[in-house]
Amino acid sequence: MKIGLRIPGKARDLAFQDFCHWCASVGFQAVDVGRVTAEVAQAIEAAGLGVSTADLPGTGDLLSPDPAKREAGTQVAAEAIRQAAEHGVGTMFCVFVPPDGARGRAANFEFWKEAFPPVLRCAEEQNVRLAMEGWPGGSPHYPALGCTPEMWRAMFREFPSPYFGLNYDPSHLVRIGVDYLRALVEFGDRIFHAHGKDTEINQEALYLHGNLGPTFQRPRAFGEDWWRYCIPGDGLVDWAKVVARLSEVGFDGIISVELEDARYHQTWELESEGLIRSRKYLARFVR
Repeated sequence: MKIGLRIPGKARDLAFQDFCHWCASVGFQAVDVGRVTAEVAQAIEAAGLGVSTADLPGTGDLLSPDPAKREAGTQVAAEAIRQAAEHGVGTMFCVFVPPDGARGRAANFEFWKEAFPPVLRCAEEQNVRLAMEGWPGGSPHYPALGCTPEMWRAMFREFPSPYFGLNYDPSHLVRIGVDYLRALVEFGDRIFHAHGKDTEINQEALYLHGNLGPTFQRPRAFGEDWWRYCIPGDGLVDWAKVVARLSEVGFDGIISVELEDARYHQTWELESEGLIRSRKYLARFVR
């Protein structure tokens, strides 16, 4: 296993070459990128790093009720898959968030079933795996597909291809009350990539307003007050067990730190501190 990172907000203001060299200097081994180009691949290689994933675009349009938009999403996604393959990227990261969450996940699932097959066929032809993240989305609908074991079972039953799997991020499962270790064991053979992120549950906030969120204030960034995303080691995830279970199910890929923590936010100085702390903590378990 290796430790990589997803590029946080303020880091995007840096020259990409400089950012890559900084990553290597503090011990990271890979970078998740948005769109992979020759320049991006060259900068990562020059720093001695690898590309862990590239983002799959067009996924929102795949869930549109408009057939023309679904077709457009298919074309955009397929082109990105071919581009990733050209640059030797073997895994793409995706999230399926519908444009109309009010329709409900079941209805949007039907749109996805129609639009996804040509995207998956392209991935199979190009030898690129698609790793779906289980982010549930925001209130009030929490509309994203693929955010629960119930949905994973349904989606993998529809498309059992070995090129369609998961980005395992335990922080989302903790947030919605799903046993993240049981899910890891059940779907271990589907895990292509992982995120190093944690979740803290605030019991005092739960007492004050339950899981409805606060009435008289805005929640802090990356949370709903009663819960918040945080760096590994500051939340409820048992990372020693996560890494051990990942190893047991045969995962030998990359755990990428995804920095979404209000304590390490808004400036590059804070972000860099959060990234370094996250890597050092995960390095206690990753071999």
